[in-house]
Amino acid sequence: MIKKIKKLKSSLNFSYSLISGTALILAACSNQQEVPIQPINSSAGILVGTQATESPDRIINNYQQYQTLLKATKSGDTELASQFLQRLPASAMSNSLRNALLQQLGKQLNWSKFQEQYALLDHKSIDQETRCYANLGGMEHDQAFVNQLSQYSSGLSTGCNRLLEYTAKNQQISQQNGWHRVRVLLAKNQISNARNLAQALGSPLPNPLTSSAGSSMGAQEALLYQVTGKENRNKANAAYTLQQISANLTPAQIGFGWAQLGLTQAYSLNAETAINYFDRADPQQMDTEMWEWYARSALRLQRWQKLSQIIHSMPEELQQQATWQYWLGRCYQAQGQTSNAEKMFMRAAKSGRNFYSLLAQEALGKKVDTRNTVEKSSKHLQNTIAGDGKIDRALVLFRTAQGENNWPMRKQAQQEWRYAIRDFNEETLIAAATLAESNGFYEMGIYSADRADNKLNYNLRYPAPFKELTVRYANEVGIDPSWVYGLIRQESRFMIGAQSSVGAAGLMQVMPATAREIARKLNMDSSEINTMQGNIRMGTWYMANARRQLGHEVLATAGYNAGPGRARRWQANFPLEGAIYAETIPFDETRTYVKNVMANTIYYAHIFGESRNSLTKRLGTIPAR
Repeated sequence: MIKKIKKLKSSLNFSYSLISGTALILAACSNQQEVPIQPINSSAGILVGTQATESPDRIINNYQQYQTLLKATKSGDTELASQFLQRLPASAMSNSLRNALLQQLGKQLNWSKFQEQYALLDHKSIDQETRCYANLGGMEHDQAFVNQLSQYSSGLSTGCNRLLEYTAKNQQISQQNGWHRVRVLLAKNQISNARNLAQALGSPLPNPLTSSAGSSMGAQEALLYQVTGKENRNKANAAYTLQQISANLTPAQIGFGWAQLGLTQAYSLNAETAINYFDRADPQQMDTEMWEWYARSALRLQRWQKLSQIIHSMPEELQQQATWQYWLGRCYQAQGQTSNAEKMFMRAAKSGRNFYSLLAQEALGKKVDTRNTVEKSSKHLQNTIAGDGKIDRALVLFRTAQGENNWPMRKQAQQEWRYAIRDFNEETLIAAATLAESNGFYEMGIYSADRADNKLNYNLRYPAPFKELTVRYANEVGIDPSWVYGLIRQESRFMIGAQSSVGAAGLMQVMPATAREIARKLNMDSSEINTMQGNIRMGTWYMANARRQLGHEVLATAGYNAGPGRARRWQANFPLEGAIYAETIPFDETRTYVKNVMANTIYYAHIFGESRNSLTKRLGTIPAR
C-alpha cells in the first residue's frame, strides 16, 4: 500500500509540476466537460445523460487510482485525494472518495478545507457521517437531523457520536432524547460512547458501571444497565431484577427495560412472555424493531384482537407498510369485519410486487398478473443509453471485472450503474434495463426494471438465463424450476462469479464446505462450485435435499439460507401458517430472504405458464416441531 501511494504521489506531483495553476484548472474542467447527447425519441420521453465518454484505459486507470486513494484517505492522507478529485469526472467513485475525504477532514477538524470540499459534494449522495461533520463544523444547522440522531436505536459513526456529544453539551437536544440515547448505547454495550454522551449531558456514568450508588441520571442508567446490558438481559432472573430496582428508576427507564426484555424474549420466540413484557413497556421508549416484534409475538400466537391493537398503536410509518396493512386485514377478517379487511388488503395489494402485495391480492380473490405493459427497448434506444459516459463507465468496469473475475471491480460497476440511472424516468429505466440484460449485467437489469413502477416488463424483472441447465438439474432432483429461479434471483441476481463475505460462491451461493459434501455424494470435483454448470447442479441438489429433510418448501428455503437446524428450531409446537412462520423468523436476513424467494417463485411460475400457482397455497401450513 505504501509503495502504491508513493508511486501515485510521484506521478501526480510530476503531472502537476508540468502545468501552471491556471492551466491545471482548465485541464480539470476539460476532463469533466459534458457533451450533450441528443435523445433519439424525445416524444417517447427518453432522457439520456450528458457526460462525455472516456477511453476504457482511462476508466480502468481511474478505478485503480481510486481504490488506492480511498484506502489512503481512510487512513488519514487527504492531500492526494483532493488532487485526484480535481480531474475525476462526476461518478460514484468521486462521490465515495469525496465523502471519505470530508470525513477525514472532519476528524482532523480542518474546517476550511472541509468547507471547500463540501461545496463540491453531490448532496444526493451524502453519507450520514459527512452530514454529521457538516453540522458539527457549522456548514449545516439541521436541528431536525440532530433530533433524529438522538432517537436512533442503532450504532452511529464517530462523527455522529461527536455531533450528539457537542449538541448535548450545548443543550441543543432535549435531556429526554439524550438520556434515551445513552440507554440505547449501554444496551448495545457501546460503553465508551455512552460515557461520553452522559458526560456531555452533565451526569457522568459511574466507573465501574456496577458501582451505581446514587440518584443522579448517570447512576440510574448504570443501574438499569444491570438489566439491559447484552449479557444481563438474557439472564433468567432479568425480569425479577428489573422489578427489584424499579423503585430507583424513572418511568422512562423502567419502560425501556421492559421493552428490551420483551425484544429478547421475542427473538427467542417466547411469544407469550414477550407480549407480557412489551405490555409493561413505555411506548415512547420503543423503537421500530420493538414494535414489529411486539406484533410478531401476537401474530405467532394468532391473537388477532391483540395484534390489531398493537398495529393501531404503532408509529404511523409502520402502519403504512404493506406488512402490517396485510396483517391488520387478517385481524379484521378473523373478527368478521369484512369491509375493513378488504380495505386493508386493497392498500397492501397496491404496494408493489412483493410478498404481501401477492398475499393481499389473493385474499381479494385475484391472481398475479405478469402481462407486460411495455416491450424491451430497441437496439437503437440501447445504443443511445450506452452513449452516456456514466453508463459507459459502468459497462467498461463490468466487462473488465467479468473478464478478470475481479469481484471488487464488479461491485464498483454496480455502484456506477446505480449512480448513472438515479434520475432516469421510467421510459429510460426500461431502456437501461434492456441494455444491462443484453450485456449479461443481469443484476443491474433487474435493478433498473424494478425502479419502473408503472412501466412493467416482467421478463426484465424476472429474467431466466441459463434455462436449459437450470430446468435440467431441477427436474433431475424433482424440484420446481420456478423455485430454483426464485432462489437464484435472491441469492445472486444471476451473477456467475458472485462471492459473499462468508465465502459462498456462484449463482446459487453454495458454501465451500457444502460443495465438498455434495461433490462426494454426486461424484463431482468440489472445484466445480466455481463453474456455472457445477454450481447449478450443486445448488439444486442441496435445495432438493433440504426439502426432503424438512418436508416443506418454506422450511427448505429458510434452511438453505440459515441451515436446516435453525429452520426446525423456528417451527412452533403447533401447526403454523406458512406466512406466519416466514414473518416470525428471528433472523432479519433469513426472514427477508424467505419472503423474497417465495414471492419470486410465484412470479416465475406465472411467467413459465404455471398460472394455477398461488402464494397462499405454496406457503401452506408448517407442521408442528
